[in-house]
Amino acid sequence: MKINSKAQAKTTNGGFTLIEVLIAILILALGLLGLGAVFPVVITQQREAVAVVDGQSVASMAEAILTSSEEIIDFSEWFTPGNEFGSSQTPAADYVTYEWVVRPFTPYDTYLEAPGFAGAAGSQDGRWFVNLDDATVDITDPVDLNKVLTVADRLVPQPFSGKDPKYVWDVVARRQPGTRRPQLAIFVRHVDPRIRVPSERTLSDLLVVRGAPLTSNVPVLPVAIDRTTGLTTVDNAGSDSDDIVYASPQSLQVQVVSDHLDWLIIEDADNTFLNRSVGFAVQPGQKLLDNSGTVRTVLGPPPSDSSNPLLDDINIRVVRVDPPFNLKQAAVDSGSYDVNANDPVFGDPDVDAKRASWIRQVVFTPRTPLAVRVITLEEVSP
Repeated sequence: MKINSKAQAKTTNGGFTLIEVLIAILILALGLLGLGAVFPVVITQQREAVAVVDGQSVASMAEAILTSSEEIIDFSEWFTPGNEFGSSQTPAADYVTYEWVVRPFTPYDTYLEAPGFAGAAGSQDGRWFVNLDDATVDITDPVDLNKVLTVADRLVPQPFSGKDPKYVWDVVARRQPGTRRPQLAIFVRHVDPRIRVPSERTLSDLLVVRGAPLTSNVPVLPVAIDRTTGLTTVDNAGSDSDDIVYASPQSLQVQVVSDHLDWLIIEDADNTFLNRSVGFAVQPGQKLLDNSGTVRTVLGPPPSDSSNPLLDDINIRVVRVDPPFNLKQAAVDSGSYDVNANDPVFGDPDVDAKRASWIRQVVFTPRTPLAVRVITLEEVSP
């Protein structure tokens, strides 16, 4: 029997079945879902990369200001013979001078004329000063003015430049080990994005008061902390009658043990005054500047180990950091850990030379910085 060719073509060239179409749609949907999950990750990584690049750029701007703009800030007095910046009050304890001098949270309170933010609990205007006998800074006095960095000096982009400020940078200082030249560390942070800006004003209007503002004569702080709780907060009031102060860099006493060089032991973790600071310091991603001048990133807590007594000690917190420490920076091992092993006050002064290489201090900011840069000042020729 002869088969009709047209009928055969119709039979062999039939369309897709409903099941095949549904399977194809399912495969396509799974692919689109997977692609959709990738986009947020890519966008987040791009934002973080841009933030890191911007942070380094802001740090470069800050370095240029600190090293070449005496009209804005003048460090020349730190080069004067006999200047006491970085020196402790007693010659017998002078070995602590390589520490970063940080106010108001430093555990080392024996420095003469420590630079930094005024007040034992923080600054309500965010001004940072070099060295002044009186912490109350008069920025209308030319003598005081070039020893002070106001918030406006440290905002990037500069206020009223046509763009809203996005970043603020801060400084801590010390004498460089060995040379004793002044050394600065620059911390770059985001201006708090939660600050509310009224429609008739700009962010610059809030952060820098010029003339008579509409609601307040006190600038809003770009990064703030509640000094009653120790927690970060947003300053939307711009009032000096509340408990909101500038979130300045903080310092904690630490140790490193030789058998876990990627561990950092943060001491005084049971101290109610310091436990908020400890909480900031141990956040994953936090940048910690130690007294070797190295910036290390917090990775998180170490793995559980019931055989290691350090992980069960309520007086300390242990975190993993990157890069790890060098063996010469470790004071003890886990088995012989002693809270006073490298303490600048209660430690053994007979081991000063060895202690100079030990890690015992970290500096950080309550909000994780985008960049941290260490620079050494050179004396400017007249």
